[in-house]
Amino acid sequence: MATRVEAALWSMMGHGARQLKRLFLNPAEDDMYDHNFDYNGPLEEEEDYYRSLAGGDAKGDDGHGDDGGGHGEFGVHITYEDLYAAMIFFTAIYVAGVFASRVLKMPSLVGEIFAGIILGPPLADYIPNPEAFVLLGEIGLILLVLEAGIDIDLSTLSLIGTRGIIIAIIGSIAPIAIALAIAFALGFDTKASIAAGATFGPTSLGIAMNILRQGKIVNTPVGQLIVSAAVIDDMIALIILSQLSALEGDATVAQIVAPIVSALGFLIVGGYIAVFIFPKLINATIMKKVPQEQKGKAEMIIMFALILALMPATYYAKASFLMGVFIAGLAFCRSHDLHRK
Repeated sequence: MATRVEAALWSMMGHGARQLKRLFLNPAEDDMYDHNFDYNGPLEEEEDYYRSLAGGDAKGDDGHGDDGGGHGEFGVHITYEDLYAAMIFFTAIYVAGVFASRVLKMPSLVGEIFAGIILGPPLADYIPNPEAFVLLGEIGLILLVLEAGIDIDLSTLSLIGTRGIIIAIIGSIAPIAIALAIAFALGFDTKASIAAGATFGPTSLGIAMNILRQGKIVNTPVGQLIVSAAVIDDMIALIILSQLSALEGDATVAQIVAPIVSALGFLIVGGYIAVFIFPKLINATIMKKVPQEQKGKAEMIIMFALILALMPATYYAKASFLMGVFIAGLAFCRSHDLHRK
């Protein structure tokens, strides 16, 4: 194991030196300083050399190269062009957001989405490694949903009452029903109609939180109603999509019922535990042993541990992993330390 680590370090050092020479030396000077490798040639030769310095074979520890040892090529190599394109992309996103908010008097998210569409794969395809940016976006969405759970104001939500919850449910179901009716009227089959209805249903909680936060109305009755409706939207849409997946083959009763029971169970039972049981439990067992100045950090650690537990639980139970994140945030909606942070 130590030999492989040493080989990796030697290879990275050699590759970094080679890139510096490319940047600061012209080809003639380059040849004067190094005659061992062709700088325009394959990197494998250089890596083999540094492996030999670490005591390994040129083709890997077992002498079989990539096919045998699987260590013939390692590391992630990012080109200057990719790095510069990423910097340009982030700058364009920021400028578009500022332009939308200050000039157009719109949420900055509108400009950011517009810039992403123009520079992204749909049009210019300027972004290097789009998968990496999608992954970053998913992480950002998780953080926004977590913030939505933390920002739930139970006192404000209680003012909304049953009438507000009914409004949220109707607001979630009505677009789905309208889309289903239009799809059936246009002659689409059942599966296509259900898919169309599901696309009209969800309200993006991440986008809603961004706009509500900029408008400073998250903790108003209207803001809390929108957040509640967004959670219900996602739950209904996921149930519909799970039923659509079940229609692909010979679905059993369990395959049809499981997503519905799972989503409702996590939302109702998980929400109740997060609001009324979990805070008392950690306050009685963990938080009383933590110094006052460290309580915020301790709650942060517990919250992210809860996220790591609930995300796979909700995902593999056929609910949305975002629901697990929301419940984790909801468990700390009464925390004054996290709200201050």
